[in-house]
Amino acid sequence: MSDRVILDADLKFVQGVIKAGGQDLKKCYQCSTCTVVCPLTPEGTPFPRKEMINAQWGIKDKLITSMDPWLCFHCNDCSEQCPREAKPGDVMAAIRNMIIANVAVPSFLGKLTQSIGGSLLLLLFPIILLGAVILGINGGELAFLDKPVIVFHPNMISIPVIEIVFIPAFFFGIITGLLGIKRLINGLSKNYPKTEDGEPLVSALIGTVKDVLSHSKFRECGVNANRNVAHMLLFYSFIGLLITTAGVTSIYYINKIAGATVVTPTPLPFFHPIKIIGNVSALAASIGILLILGRRLFSEKIGQTVAFDWIFILNIALIVATGILAQTSRVAGSQVAYFIYYCHLVFVFFLFAYMPHSKFGHMFYRATALVYARYSGREKSVGMNFLEGKQQELPEETKEVA
Repeated sequence: MSDRVILDADLKFVQGVIKAGGQDLKKCYQCSTCTVVCPLTPEGTPFPRKEMINAQWGIKDKLITSMDPWLCFHCNDCSEQCPREAKPGDVMAAIRNMIIANVAVPSFLGKLTQSIGGSLLLLLFPIILLGAVILGINGGELAFLDKPVIVFHPNMISIPVIEIVFIPAFFFGIITGLLGIKRLINGLSKNYPKTEDGEPLVSALIGTVKDVLSHSKFRECGVNANRNVAHMLLFYSFIGLLITTAGVTSIYYINKIAGATVVTPTPLPFFHPIKIIGNVSALAASIGILLILGRRLFSEKIGQTVAFDWIFILNIALIVATGILAQTSRVAGSQVAYFIYYCHLVFVFFLFAYMPHSKFGHMFYRATALVYARYSGREKSVGMNFLEGKQQELPEETKEVA
Protein backbone atom coordinates (compact mmCIF):
# COMPACT_ATOMS: atom_id res chain seq x y z
CA MET A 1 0.00 0.00 0.00
CA SER A 2 1.53 3.32 -1.02
CA ASP A 3 0.46 6.77 -2.09
CA ARG A 4 0.99 7.84 -5.66
CA VAL A 5 3.38 10.79 -5.99
CA ILE A 6 3.58 13.19 -8.92
CA LEU A 7 7.07 14.46 -9.66
CA ASP A 8 7.68 17.58 -11.71
CA ALA A 9 10.84 16.29 -13.39
CA ASP A 10 12.92 18.54 -15.62
CA LEU A 11 14.98 16.32 -17.93
CA LYS A 12 16.80 19.32 -19.39
CA PHE A 13 18.02 20.16 -15.92
CA VAL A 14 19.36 16.61 -15.54
CA GLN A 15 21.28 17.02 -18.79
CA GLY A 16 22.50 20.41 -17.58
CA VAL A 17 23.89 18.87 -14.37
CA ILE A 18 25.65 16.15 -16.40
CA LYS A 19 27.10 18.72 -18.79
CA ALA A 20 28.20 20.98 -15.91
CA GLY A 21 30.44 18.25 -14.45
CA GLY A 22 28.13 15.57 -13.07
CA GLN A 23 28.58 13.11 -15.94
CA ASP A 24 28.68 10.11 -13.57
CA LEU A 25 25.40 11.07 -11.91
CA LYS A 26 23.45 8.06 -13.23
CA LYS A 27 25.93 5.59 -11.73
CA CYS A 28 24.55 6.38 -8.27
CA TYR A 29 22.38 3.61 -6.79
CA GLN A 30 21.52 5.42 -3.54
CA CYS A 31 23.65 3.45 -1.08
CA SER A 32 24.14 6.64 1.00
CA THR A 33 27.87 6.05 1.49
CA CYS A 34 28.48 9.66 0.43
CA THR A 35 26.32 11.02 3.23
CA VAL A 36 27.88 8.70 5.81
CA VAL A 37 31.47 9.74 5.06
CA CYS A 38 30.87 13.49 4.52
CA PRO A 39 32.69 15.44 7.27
CA LEU A 40 30.66 18.61 6.68
CA THR A 41 27.04 17.48 6.48
CA PRO A 42 25.06 18.73 9.51
CA GLU A 43 23.27 16.32 11.81
CA GLY A 44 19.64 15.94 10.79
CA THR A 45 20.22 17.58 7.40
CA PRO A 46 22.52 15.17 5.56
CA PHE A 47 23.90 15.59 2.07
CA PRO A 48 24.77 14.74 -0.68
CA ARG A 49 22.50 11.70 -1.09
CA LYS A 50 19.31 13.74 -1.36
CA GLU A 51 20.97 15.98 -3.96
CA MET A 52 21.91 12.89 -5.97
CA ILE A 53 18.25 11.74 -5.87
CA ASN A 54 16.90 15.13 -6.89
CA ALA A 55 19.51 15.53 -9.63
CA GLN A 56 18.78 12.09 -11.08
CA TRP A 57 15.05 12.83 -11.16
CA GLY A 58 15.47 16.42 -12.35
CA ILE A 59 13.77 18.01 -9.33
CA LYS A 60 15.05 21.44 -10.32
CA ASP A 61 13.04 23.50 -7.84
CA LYS A 62 14.43 21.55 -4.89
CA LEU A 63 18.01 21.95 -6.03
CA ILE A 64 18.19 25.61 -7.04
CA THR A 65 16.55 26.65 -3.76
CA SER A 66 18.70 24.39 -1.58
CA MET A 67 21.48 25.69 0.65
CA ASP A 68 23.26 22.34 0.94
CA PRO A 69 25.24 22.51 -2.33
CA TRP A 70 26.86 25.67 -0.91
CA LEU A 71 27.71 23.97 2.38
CA CYS A 72 29.67 21.37 0.40
CA PHE A 73 33.32 22.43 -0.08
CA HIS A 74 34.09 19.77 -2.70
CA CYS A 75 36.55 17.92 -0.47
CA ASN A 76 35.66 14.75 -2.45
CA ASP A 77 35.67 12.41 0.54
CA CYS A 78 32.33 11.17 -0.83
CA SER A 79 33.69 10.60 -4.34
CA GLU A 80 36.70 8.68 -2.99
CA GLN A 81 34.46 6.31 -1.02
CA CYS A 82 31.66 5.89 -3.57
CA PRO A 83 31.48 2.17 -4.54
CA ARG A 84 30.06 3.06 -7.95
CA GLU A 85 32.40 6.00 -8.70
CA ALA A 86 29.38 8.24 -9.13
CA LYS A 87 31.44 11.21 -7.85
CA PRO A 88 28.85 12.99 -5.67
CA GLY A 89 31.37 15.81 -5.04
CA ASP A 90 31.41 16.63 -8.75
CA VAL A 91 27.61 16.50 -8.88
CA MET A 92 27.40 18.98 -5.99
CA ALA A 93 29.80 21.30 -7.85
CA ALA A 94 27.69 20.94 -11.01
CA ILE A 95 24.55 21.82 -9.03
CA ARG A 96 26.25 24.97 -7.73
CA ASN A 97 27.02 25.93 -11.33
CA MET A 98 23.39 25.38 -12.25
CA ILE A 99 22.21 27.45 -9.29
CA ILE A 100 24.38 30.38 -10.43
CA ALA A 101 22.97 30.08 -13.95
CA ASN A 102 19.41 30.15 -12.56
CA VAL A 103 19.64 32.89 -9.91
CA ALA A 104 22.02 35.22 -11.79
CA VAL A 105 20.73 38.64 -12.81
CA PRO A 106 20.53 39.18 -15.74
CA SER A 107 20.02 35.48 -16.45
CA PHE A 108 21.69 35.49 -19.87
CA LEU A 109 25.04 36.43 -18.29
CA GLY A 110 24.77 33.50 -15.90
CA LYS A 111 24.32 31.18 -18.86
CA LEU A 112 27.04 32.72 -21.06
CA THR A 113 29.73 32.33 -18.39
CA GLN A 114 29.07 28.57 -18.27
CA SER A 115 30.83 27.99 -21.61
CA ILE A 116 34.10 29.00 -23.24
CA GLY A 117 32.30 30.39 -26.28
CA GLY A 118 29.97 32.51 -24.16
CA SER A 119 32.83 33.82 -22.02
CA LEU A 120 34.87 34.77 -25.09
CA LEU A 121 31.84 36.69 -26.33
CA LEU A 122 31.66 38.54 -23.01
CA LEU A 123 35.41 39.20 -23.16
CA LEU A 124 34.92 41.11 -26.41
CA PHE A 125 33.15 43.90 -24.55
CA PRO A 126 36.13 45.04 -22.42
CA ILE A 127 38.51 44.42 -25.34
CA ILE A 128 36.56 46.82 -27.54
CA LEU A 129 35.63 49.26 -24.76
CA LEU A 130 39.15 49.72 -23.36
CA GLY A 131 40.68 49.82 -26.82
CA ALA A 132 38.25 52.54 -27.85
CA VAL A 133 38.85 54.52 -24.64
CA ILE A 134 42.65 54.40 -24.98
CA LEU A 135 42.50 55.42 -28.63
CA GLY A 136 39.89 58.10 -27.91
CA ILE A 137 41.83 59.90 -25.17
CA ASN A 138 44.99 59.75 -27.29
CA GLY A 139 43.41 61.25 -30.38
CA GLY A 140 43.23 57.98 -32.26
CA GLU A 141 47.01 57.54 -32.12
CA LEU A 142 49.49 55.65 -29.99
CA ALA A 143 51.89 58.53 -29.50
CA PHE A 144 52.75 57.37 -25.97
CA LEU A 145 54.79 54.56 -27.56
CA ASP A 146 57.34 57.17 -28.69
CA LYS A 147 57.90 58.63 -25.23
CA PRO A 148 61.30 57.73 -23.75
CA VAL A 149 59.98 56.87 -20.27
CA ILE A 150 57.34 54.15 -20.00
CA VAL A 151 54.57 55.32 -17.66
CA PHE A 152 51.08 53.83 -17.80
CA HIS A 153 49.46 56.78 -16.00
CA PRO A 154 48.97 59.24 -17.59
CA ASN A 155 50.90 58.40 -20.79
CA MET A 156 48.59 55.57 -21.85
CA ILE A 157 45.51 56.11 -19.68
CA SER A 158 45.00 58.31 -16.62
CA ILE A 159 43.68 57.10 -13.27
CA PRO A 160 40.46 59.20 -13.52
CA VAL A 161 39.68 57.59 -16.88
CA ILE A 162 40.32 54.13 -15.42
CA GLU A 163 37.90 54.95 -12.61
CA ILE A 164 35.26 56.15 -15.07
CA VAL A 165 35.48 52.76 -16.80
CA PHE A 166 36.01 50.43 -13.85
CA ILE A 167 33.82 51.89 -11.09
CA PRO A 168 30.59 51.31 -13.07
CA ALA A 169 31.82 47.79 -13.97
CA PHE A 170 32.54 47.06 -10.32
CA PHE A 171 29.18 48.35 -9.12
CA PHE A 172 27.41 46.46 -11.91
CA GLY A 173 28.96 43.30 -10.53
CA ILE A 174 28.03 44.20 -6.94
CA ILE A 175 24.44 45.23 -7.73
CA THR A 176 23.71 42.20 -9.93
CA GLY A 177 25.31 40.04 -7.25
CA LEU A 178 22.99 41.47 -4.60
CA LEU A 179 20.00 40.85 -6.87
CA GLY A 180 21.14 37.25 -7.30
CA ILE A 181 21.51 36.93 -3.53
CA LYS A 182 17.95 38.19 -3.11
CA ARG A 183 16.67 35.49 -5.45
CA LEU A 184 18.69 32.86 -3.59
CA ILE A 185 17.42 33.99 -0.19
CA ASN A 186 13.82 33.92 -1.43
CA GLY A 187 14.27 30.22 -2.18
CA LEU A 188 16.13 29.47 1.05
CA SER A 189 13.52 31.19 3.21
CA LYS A 190 10.77 28.97 1.78
CA ASN A 191 12.68 25.72 2.28
CA TYR A 192 14.43 26.60 5.53
CA PRO A 193 12.26 28.81 7.73
CA LYS A 194 13.98 30.13 10.85
CA THR A 195 13.75 27.82 13.86
CA GLU A 196 14.39 28.25 17.56
CA ASP A 197 17.87 26.81 17.04
CA GLY A 198 18.78 29.64 14.66
CA GLU A 199 21.28 32.34 15.57
CA PRO A 200 20.56 36.08 15.53
CA LEU A 201 21.49 37.59 12.18
CA VAL A 202 24.45 39.57 13.56
CA SER A 203 25.83 36.48 15.26
CA ALA A 204 25.38 34.48 12.05
CA LEU A 205 27.26 37.14 10.09
CA ILE A 206 30.14 37.29 12.58
CA GLY A 207 30.41 33.50 12.70
CA THR A 208 30.48 33.24 8.92
CA VAL A 209 33.15 35.94 8.61
CA LYS A 210 35.31 34.02 11.08
CA ASP A 211 34.85 30.82 9.09
CA VAL A 212 35.74 32.58 5.83
CA LEU A 213 38.82 34.32 7.24
CA SER A 214 40.14 31.11 8.80
CA HIS A 215 38.99 28.76 5.99
CA SER A 216 38.10 26.36 8.82
CA LYS A 217 35.64 24.34 6.72
CA PHE A 218 38.39 23.32 4.31
CA ARG A 219 40.41 21.85 7.17
CA GLU A 220 37.49 19.64 8.20
CA CYS A 221 37.77 17.82 4.88
CA GLY A 222 39.74 14.61 4.54
CA VAL A 223 41.01 13.90 1.02
CA ASN A 224 41.51 17.52 -0.02
CA ALA A 225 42.03 19.27 3.32
CA ASN A 226 45.23 20.91 2.03
CA ARG A 227 43.21 22.84 -0.57
CA ASN A 228 42.83 25.50 2.09
CA VAL A 229 46.45 26.60 1.52
CA ALA A 230 45.92 27.59 -2.11
CA HIS A 231 42.55 29.18 -1.39
CA MET A 232 43.91 31.21 1.53
CA LEU A 233 46.85 32.44 -0.57
CA LEU A 234 44.44 33.64 -3.27
CA PHE A 235 41.96 35.08 -0.77
CA TYR A 236 44.47 37.17 1.17
CA SER A 237 46.47 38.13 -1.92
CA PHE A 238 43.27 39.51 -3.43
CA ILE A 239 42.76 41.63 -0.30
CA GLY A 240 46.38 42.79 -0.52
CA LEU A 241 46.01 43.78 -4.17
CA LEU A 242 42.84 45.73 -3.35
CA ILE A 243 44.79 47.59 -0.63
CA THR A 244 47.54 48.31 -3.16
CA THR A 245 45.07 49.66 -5.71
CA ALA A 246 43.38 51.83 -3.08
CA GLY A 247 46.78 53.08 -1.90
CA VAL A 248 47.99 54.05 -5.36
CA THR A 249 44.70 55.80 -6.10
CA SER A 250 44.88 57.69 -2.79
CA ILE A 251 48.43 58.85 -3.50
CA TYR A 252 47.37 60.13 -6.91
CA TYR A 253 44.48 62.17 -5.53
CA ILE A 254 46.41 63.49 -2.53
CA ASN A 255 49.00 64.96 -4.88
CA LYS A 256 46.29 66.11 -7.30
CA ILE A 257 44.28 67.94 -4.65
CA ALA A 258 47.37 69.42 -3.01
CA GLY A 259 48.65 70.64 -6.38
CA ALA A 260 52.11 69.43 -5.46
CA THR A 261 54.05 66.26 -4.72
CA VAL A 262 53.01 65.75 -1.10
CA VAL A 263 53.63 61.99 -1.12
CA THR A 264 55.75 59.77 -3.34
CA PRO A 265 54.37 59.99 -6.89
CA THR A 266 53.57 56.94 -9.01
CA PRO A 267 55.05 54.73 -10.31
CA LEU A 268 56.19 53.87 -6.79
CA PRO A 269 59.71 52.60 -6.06
CA PHE A 270 60.06 48.89 -5.27
CA PHE A 271 60.65 49.38 -1.56
CA HIS A 272 57.68 51.67 -0.96
CA PRO A 273 55.31 50.02 1.61
CA ILE A 274 52.38 49.96 -0.81
CA LYS A 275 54.57 48.51 -3.55
CA ILE A 276 55.82 45.85 -1.13
CA ILE A 277 52.23 44.90 -0.24
CA GLY A 278 51.41 44.69 -3.94
CA ASN A 279 54.46 42.58 -4.84
CA VAL A 280 54.04 40.21 -1.88
CA SER A 281 50.35 39.83 -2.76
CA ALA A 282 51.21 39.15 -6.41
CA LEU A 283 53.73 36.50 -5.32
CA ALA A 284 51.17 34.87 -3.01
CA ALA A 285 48.57 34.94 -5.78
CA SER A 286 51.07 33.34 -8.18
CA ILE A 287 51.80 30.51 -5.76
CA GLY A 288 48.11 30.03 -5.01
CA ILE A 289 47.02 29.88 -8.64
CA LEU A 290 49.91 27.56 -9.54
CA LEU A 291 48.89 25.20 -6.73
CA ILE A 292 45.31 25.22 -8.00
CA LEU A 293 46.41 24.68 -11.60
CA GLY A 294 48.71 21.85 -10.57
CA ARG A 295 46.02 20.06 -8.60
CA ARG A 296 43.45 20.52 -11.34
CA LEU A 297 45.84 19.14 -13.97
CA PHE A 298 47.56 16.33 -12.11
CA SER A 299 45.51 15.27 -9.06
CA GLU A 300 42.81 12.65 -9.50
CA LYS A 301 41.37 13.52 -6.10
CA ILE A 302 40.36 17.08 -6.99
CA GLY A 303 37.40 16.03 -9.12
CA GLN A 304 36.15 17.02 -12.55
CA THR A 305 37.21 20.43 -13.88
CA VAL A 306 34.74 21.87 -16.37
CA ALA A 307 34.80 24.97 -18.57
CA PHE A 308 33.13 27.03 -15.83
CA ASP A 309 36.07 26.26 -13.52
CA TRP A 310 38.79 26.79 -16.13
CA ILE A 311 37.40 30.17 -17.21
CA PHE A 312 37.70 31.52 -13.66
CA ILE A 313 41.08 29.89 -12.96
CA LEU A 314 42.59 31.17 -16.23
CA ASN A 315 41.14 34.64 -15.67
CA ILE A 316 42.84 34.87 -12.27
CA ALA A 317 46.07 33.39 -13.66
CA LEU A 318 46.11 35.91 -16.51
CA ILE A 319 45.41 38.84 -14.17
CA VAL A 320 48.35 37.81 -11.99
CA ALA A 321 50.68 37.09 -14.93
CA THR A 322 49.92 40.29 -16.85
CA GLY A 323 50.19 42.35 -13.67
CA ILE A 324 53.67 41.03 -12.93
CA LEU A 325 54.81 41.19 -16.57
CA ALA A 326 53.49 44.73 -17.02
CA GLN A 327 55.59 45.91 -14.08
CA THR A 328 58.77 44.03 -15.04
CA SER A 329 58.59 44.99 -18.73
CA ARG A 330 58.01 48.64 -17.77
CA VAL A 331 61.09 48.63 -15.56
CA ALA A 332 63.04 46.92 -18.35
CA GLY A 333 62.02 49.74 -20.71
CA SER A 334 60.18 47.53 -23.19
CA GLN A 335 57.32 49.09 -25.17
CA VAL A 336 55.47 45.79 -24.97
CA ALA A 337 54.62 46.82 -21.39
CA TYR A 338 51.79 48.97 -22.73
CA PHE A 339 50.14 46.04 -24.51
CA ILE A 340 50.55 43.78 -21.48
CA TYR A 341 48.99 46.45 -19.26
CA TYR A 342 46.08 46.78 -21.69
CA CYS A 343 45.52 43.00 -21.46
CA HIS A 344 45.72 43.26 -17.67
CA LEU A 345 42.95 45.89 -17.65
CA VAL A 346 40.79 43.71 -19.91
CA PHE A 347 41.07 40.68 -17.61
CA VAL A 348 40.42 42.76 -14.47
CA PHE A 349 37.33 44.29 -16.09
CA PHE A 350 36.07 40.79 -16.98
CA LEU A 351 36.52 39.65 -13.37
CA PHE A 352 34.74 42.66 -11.83
CA ALA A 353 31.86 43.06 -14.28
CA TYR A 354 30.91 39.37 -14.36
CA MET A 355 31.92 38.32 -10.83
CA PRO A 356 28.46 37.15 -9.67
CA HIS A 357 27.93 35.26 -12.93
CA SER A 358 31.25 33.38 -12.94
CA LYS A 359 32.65 30.99 -10.38
CA PHE A 360 33.68 34.10 -8.46
CA GLY A 361 29.96 34.18 -7.64
CA HIS A 362 30.73 31.69 -4.87
CA MET A 363 31.87 34.75 -2.93
CA PHE A 364 28.25 35.95 -3.01
CA TYR A 365 26.22 32.77 -2.83
CA ARG A 366 28.27 30.50 -0.57
CA ALA A 367 28.67 33.27 2.00
CA THR A 368 24.92 33.91 1.89
CA ALA A 369 24.14 30.22 2.38
CA LEU A 370 26.60 29.94 5.28
CA VAL A 371 25.00 32.93 7.00
CA TYR A 372 21.49 31.63 6.38
CA ALA A 373 22.42 28.15 7.65
CA ARG A 374 23.38 29.68 10.99
CA TYR A 375 20.43 32.05 10.98
CA SER A 376 17.79 29.41 10.19
CA GLY A 377 19.12 26.65 12.42
CA ARG A 378 18.22 24.10 9.75
CA GLU A 379 16.45 21.80 12.19
CA LYS A 380 14.57 19.93 9.51
CA SER A 381 16.01 18.47 6.30
CA VAL A 382 13.89 19.17 3.23
CA GLY A 383 15.59 16.36 1.37
CA MET A 384 14.81 13.74 4.04
CA ASN A 385 11.14 14.77 3.92
CA PHE A 386 10.94 15.10 0.15
CA LEU A 387 8.15 12.60 -0.43
CA GLU A 388 6.18 13.86 2.55
CA GLY A 389 6.31 17.41 1.19
CA LYS A 390 5.26 16.30 -2.28
CA GLN A 391 2.28 14.35 -0.96
CA GLN A 392 1.03 17.39 0.94
CA GLU A 393 1.06 19.41 -2.28
CA LEU A 394 -1.00 16.87 -4.27
CA PRO A 395 -4.75 17.31 -4.79
CA GLU A 396 -6.91 14.66 -3.10
CA GLU A 397 -7.79 12.81 -6.33
CA THR A 398 -4.12 11.97 -7.02
CA LYS A 399 -3.59 10.23 -3.66
CA GLU A 400 -4.77 6.83 -4.76
CA VAL A 401 -3.94 3.56 -3.14
CA ALA A 402 -1.82 1.35 -5.36
